[in-house]
Order: sequence, then C-alpha cells, then structure tokens
Amino acid sequence: DIRQGKVDCVVVKDLSRFGRNYIESGRYIEKIFPMLGVRFIAVNDGYDSLAGKSQTDEIVIRFKNLINDAYCRDISIKIRSHLEVKRKNGEYTGAFTPYGYKKDENDRNRLVPDLYAAGVVKDIFRMKLHGMSQTAIAESLNRQGVLSPMEYKHSLGIRIQDNFKTHGQAEWSSMSIRRILENEVYVGTLIQGRHSTPNHKIKKIVDKPKEEWIRIEDSHEPVISKREFDIVQRLLGMDTRTSPNEDGVYVLSGLAVCADCGAPMIKRNVPAGGKVYSYYICSNNAATKECGTHR
Repeated sequence: DIRQGKVDCVVVKDLSRFGRNYIESGRYIEKIFPMLGVRFIAVNDGYDSLAGKSQTDEIVIRFKNLINDAYCRDISIKIRSHLEVKRKNGEYTGAFTPYGYKKDENDRNRLVPDLYAAGVVKDIFRMKLHGMSQTAIAESLNRQGVLSPMEYKHSLGIRIQDNFKTHGQAEWSSMSIRRILENEVYVGTLIQGRHSTPNHKIKKIVDKPKEEWIRIEDSHEPVISKREFDIVQRLLGMDTRTSPNEDGVYVLSGLAVCADCGAPMIKRNVPAGGKVYSYYICSNNAATKECGTHR
C-alpha cells in the first residue's frame, strides 16, 4: 500500500513495535520512507520524521533499534535454553503429539497413549510382522475406513496443515506407514531436538546432526514391545517389496543374496510340463549381466 501511494504516514507506539531487526528498521526509517515521501511517527519515543532530525535524534534512533534487536536475541537465547532443559528432562515440547499418543491432561509435557490411535499402531505392527508390505497395510487401512493421522487430528478438532495432501481427504500411504514403523516413540523412547533454526532472525529449519539429538529412553508408556520393534526394523532393512497383485512378501525376500556380488536374489517362475517351477537368480545378472545367474 505504501509503494502504491495509498499510505503516506506510519504511526507506531514505539520503535520496538515497528521492528526488532536493527538493519531492516534502520533501512526503512533512513532510506525507504524518505525516498517514498512517507511520514514516520513513534509516539512513546517522541519521534516524528516531519519535524526534522537532529544529529542527536539519529544517534538515539539507531541506538534504540540496536537495543530492541539485542532484547529479541536475548529472549530467543533464553527460550532455546529453557526448551533444551525440558527436553533433557524427558519432557515433551512439541506442539502436536505423534499419532497414537496424546498429552496428559495433568501434565502437558508428558505423553500418554491414545487408546484408539494406539490400537491402530498395534495393528500396523501386527500386519507387518505377518509379512504384509507397507503399501498393502496402507490399502487395508483405507479399505476399512481408518482415518489417516492428519484426518484423525482433524476429527479431534486439532487444526494441522499438510503440504503434501493431494486429495480431499488425506489417506494412508506406504510412506506414512513406514514413518510409524520406524518411530521409536512407540517403544517409550523420546527423541527431540532433531531440527532447529540458525538464529532468531532466520526461520529456515535445518536438520541437526544425529549426535546432537536428545534421546530419552523409557520416558513414557510404550505401545509396542522392544522385541517386536526390533524385528520390524530387521524386516524394513530387507528388500521386502511385493510382486504385482500380491499383498504378502515371498518367504526369502531380502534374505537370499548372491554369494559373488552381494546383490539380492530375485524370484523367477518357469512353467514346464503343466507345473510352475520357482527359481532365484542374481538381480545384478538380470539387470546388467555383470554377474552369473547362480540359479
């Protein structure tokens, strides 16, 4: 509006209400507003650009902007420090809880199982242990009409946005299933501090090194046993993709590997004499012929 000429005067309570970024505030007050012919008034600071600026005013304005910037930085450091202490004490500091948990009504920094969602999480792990792929699990939940994590939060009145939502209603996907299967929160381990911002002026979120994460074991009631979780991690570490039109994985998927090149063995069905014979061959041979078949 200022650049379009709709506004020719800006009035603020004081300089801190205009901005707490020393460089940006100075650029507007000393360069942009005068260039656009805009009058700037800071009531409590007794500043009016139309009245003219003395050398003292220029020094005081810059100094106050610097103090406002320093105050903002000081508050940011204190808040970061406070949150770091809470995380190290095993207190949950996130705005939204992981699917399967809710905040304790008596202690908002403690996670307790959400009976319905925790039951869905148990079903997901059970289906994975029975040999179903992530895609098959997602399709099964969608067929049953089970709400996805985001839609479940919406049903509870929690407003949360998902930039990856592509349909009118978010559905379960293989990726959302995998995120649940890999999340240690379900065995009672709380991992926080994985992301941060460089400082209070930069809002871009960056990933922190894994060694800097804050990891607290047995911080809350588990939903999945440690043994089941470890078995699922082993299954996820294998190549357990399903074949077309199949819900389960083959018995040797991810287990049989080529003794020469280490590539996974893949299944081949060969019909002969009214029967179907199954063979496993080296996937590297099937793709590039750089290895033998080792049938």
